[in-house]
Amino acid sequence: MITTEYRERIKRFQEALQARELDGAIIFQAVDLYYLSGTAQSCHLFIPAMGEPLLLAYRNTARAQAEAALNRVLPLKSFREIPVLLAEVGWHGLKRLGLEMDVIPLSLFRRYQEIFPDCQWVDISQILRSQRMVKSGPELDALRYAAGRHAEVFKYISSVIRPGMTELEIAAEFEGYARRLGHQGTKRFRGQEQGMIPGIVAAGANAALASCYDIPLAGNGLTPLYPLGPSQHRWEKGEPLLIDYAGVYGDYTVDQTRIYLDAAAAPVLQKAQEVAVEIAARVAEKARPGVTAGELYDLAVKMAGQAGLGEYFMGHGRQVSYIGHGIGLELNEWPVIARGNNTVLAAGMVFALEPKFVFPGQGSAGVEDTYVVTEKGAVSLTY
Repeated sequence: MITTEYRERIKRFQEALQARELDGAIIFQAVDLYYLSGTAQSCHLFIPAMGEPLLLAYRNTARAQAEAALNRVLPLKSFREIPVLLAEVGWHGLKRLGLEMDVIPLSLFRRYQEIFPDCQWVDISQILRSQRMVKSGPELDALRYAAGRHAEVFKYISSVIRPGMTELEIAAEFEGYARRLGHQGTKRFRGQEQGMIPGIVAAGANAALASCYDIPLAGNGLTPLYPLGPSQHRWEKGEPLLIDYAGVYGDYTVDQTRIYLDAAAAPVLQKAQEVAVEIAARVAEKARPGVTAGELYDLAVKMAGQAGLGEYFMGHGRQVSYIGHGIGLELNEWPVIARGNNTVLAAGMVFALEPKFVFPGQGSAGVEDTYVVTEKGAVSLTY
């Protein structure tokens, strides 16, 4: 049976399909499948512009049928059977269909072209990503649950870390405790596979290392193929220690960073930490409905410059052009709090705000929390 939550999601999606004069859309990516149907099994979900969706389950049909919040779930024996099954329930002569073209492999796209030779294909990834920006009440409840679990992990790790431990030992403590609390042990990241681990532990100069990822810092990692996260470096007194982890408890993700500094840390790091906290507070206060994401970015960059730390803000040398990112089922959702982004904030949008400073050879300073936009500003879910 279609629940109220999924019925509303499908309705909004169908309205967008109608506005673009599409006959429907085929959804295949796991997270989008889950968002619209309730299952992430190997399926092809057909959503018509008007009418009832049809979920075609290629592998483990019984599990897809048990999990899906849809009325029609059919087994799919072969890829070429898709248009046949659609025609059997009344959907034939389809001329304009949508696909998630931001993530579809070329090989899969060509297979769709073969079975629908007369169809024009349209990218509907922006429709879904825009729709998913605003979280419903149940989604916000799920995010609050994840934030509460993650808070317990940070409380635990703060009580057990000590100088002399390696980054990897700290990561193992963090991840082991998180798993005991229900962490999924991985995180969903939209786009090309990047081998991303759940989080980063980096001490001293390692906390200033960039990498191939579009993030301000990455840590050293253990090998060149996995150039992200903890290494065998030992955390020493006076070194800043960065712990940056995505918390995935249930289906929803929060993102949080804490920097640990002692009195022996370099004065510039102490100053940068204070400025980062101030930036986060000011940006969160301004993050109200009607404000654009780009305005928040500009405010943060201005504050970093006024503090004399602009060249170290969000990286050093090649700085990233954002200070935050949407988050939910995936780590990298919309809105992106970035330079020139004209996305207008709305109540219910959720984003991770991460003002950070990177000092080559010394380490990093900063903070990250996950916020929800309200009429009175963005309210932190993590703590």
